[in-house]
Amino acid sequence: MKFAEIKKILGKKVKIMTETEQMNENERQQFTEFKRKLGLQAAQAQVGKIEYNLSDASVDRGALRKACQDANAINIGAVCVLPDMVKAGKFYLGRESKISVIAVISYPHGGDVTKVKAAAVKNAVKDGADEVEVTVPIAYIKEKAWSYVKREFKKIKSAAKKSAVRINIESALICPEEVSKVCVIATDCGITSIKTSSDSESISRIHTAVKDKCTIKADGINSVSDMITAVSMGAGVIGSKNALELARLVLQNYEY
Repeated sequence: MKFAEIKKILGKKVKIMTETEQMNENERQQFTEFKRKLGLQAAQAQVGKIEYNLSDASVDRGALRKACQDANAINIGAVCVLPDMVKAGKFYLGRESKISVIAVISYPHGGDVTKVKAAAVKNAVKDGADEVEVTVPIAYIKEKAWSYVKREFKKIKSAAKKSAVRINIESALICPEEVSKVCVIATDCGITSIKTSSDSESISRIHTAVKDKCTIKADGINSVSDMITAVSMGAGVIGSKNALELARLVLQNYEY
């Protein structure tokens, strides 16, 4: 449930109670505690939508171990790692963790041939990835080689088997019309999620193109205000290199 929806619900309850004046002191305390818990639950739900971007080549096992420990402590949604760190990420999070491990493949150029991408997807799933995030073939999109793009998406989806598939469209590198076309092809191929930048226009454009058939991830979010803007434009997932700090801010500032 979104903050705005909760605020609306609470507003109605407060109005009803004030007008009827039916609450005694004990009921007021109970209602205050109810609002606090409801606000905290909303904040925790928002934290569950945040993904920790750990896809830099400089993230070694030591850094990943610490990141996973911190992620478990605050219970964010996922950690995003390069393919060679999938096994380690699953191990450091532990069997009881509800945090997903997402393998970031062919990032950021998307220039690997389809066969290589599909093989990387299969291996990542084998290593325990809960989801794969694959960068689109940008050069072929610029050429408007849509049959190639569609064929690649289908092979990636097949390689992932039952695991979720997200494509990274790198919207800054392709024009708005190309973004929309890629989104349409992605939904036709059964892609479940699309990653873009934090740019609100890009998020809105993708949201219009996919018509709620795909989840949208807005990456590069570094503040609560940017997160709120992205969610209001249609993003369902938030990616950040500062995910832990962002999650703590959300929890610290939940509404009473």
